[in-house]
Amino acid sequence: MPVGERIALAKQALAQGLAPLPRILSALDIPRATWYYYGRQKVEADRKREEEDQKTLALITQVLQEHPRYGYRRIQEELKRKGMRVNGKRIRRLLNDFHLALKRGLRKPKPNPLLEIVLLAGERADLRASLLREREPKPFELLYTDFTLLPYGGGKVWFLPILDHATRAVLAWGMGPSPTAELALGVWDGAKERILRETGREPWALIHHDQGGAFLSHEWVGKLLLEDGQRVSYSLMGPRGNPVVESFFSRFKGENRDLFLEARTLEELKGVIAERIRYYHEGRLHSGLGYRTPEEALREALGASHGKETGGVQN
Repeated sequence: MPVGERIALAKQALAQGLAPLPRILSALDIPRATWYYYGRQKVEADRKREEEDQKTLALITQVLQEHPRYGYRRIQEELKRKGMRVNGKRIRRLLNDFHLALKRGLRKPKPNPLLEIVLLAGERADLRASLLREREPKPFELLYTDFTLLPYGGGKVWFLPILDHATRAVLAWGMGPSPTAELALGVWDGAKERILRETGREPWALIHHDQGGAFLSHEWVGKLLLEDGQRVSYSLMGPRGNPVVESFFSRFKGENRDLFLEARTLEELKGVIAERIRYYHEGRLHSGLGYRTPEEALREALGASHGKETGGVQN
């Protein structure tokens, strides 16, 4: 995506209050200097760059017509021969932005080393299954999370909750334009705060999810394993290997579909989700909990009723 489009998307996300500016810029890979530069000089800079880009693009197209197998380095050398010095990064950007696919074979992307480790581990990567075979987990010991695309009246948004196995409580939730590690980590921070308030101590949990890009990122794994001392577990069968959260998605989206579609803005949608999660905790009976609510199961499991928080934490 060209930087101009990312800037526009960042402005939209900021106007909707989706996240703080530093988080939006990080998620969209926009340097802070670029953001402020666009704010001050966008119109003039865009005009000049577009003129220069059109001139350079015409020459690049000419080179590719003569040498269709050239990569950006050889294109750069050919432009030098024509008396035009162009930065290699700029050539790559133009090739990208204008979809000038090179006719030669492209390098395959490097495999994700974390994915390779999960695949090599096989069944051992699903620590959830091992734990459930041994015993029933205590509250906040086994957590589930995943992303789902949530349609609403203004479009679609990615929604991510973190659920507790023992009580089915939604400990925290968040939503954003993309299923990123940053969004997931923000929700994880909310879940940690909730557990700390409920128990008075930092969590030590097993977090189970699928093999999506966010959950195989260095940011996610490094934060949970190295910084927070948690454990991660991976589904080996996609959604079928994460049945608790998939069941929650099915019921939550199905039962509240019309309410979500009535929400025209992200702010309205946030309010609807918060209210429906409150009902899910306090009012909805769960057959898997012996026809109790998650709130009742949580209070009974903890053996106390201190610090009642029924809506989860929204990030």
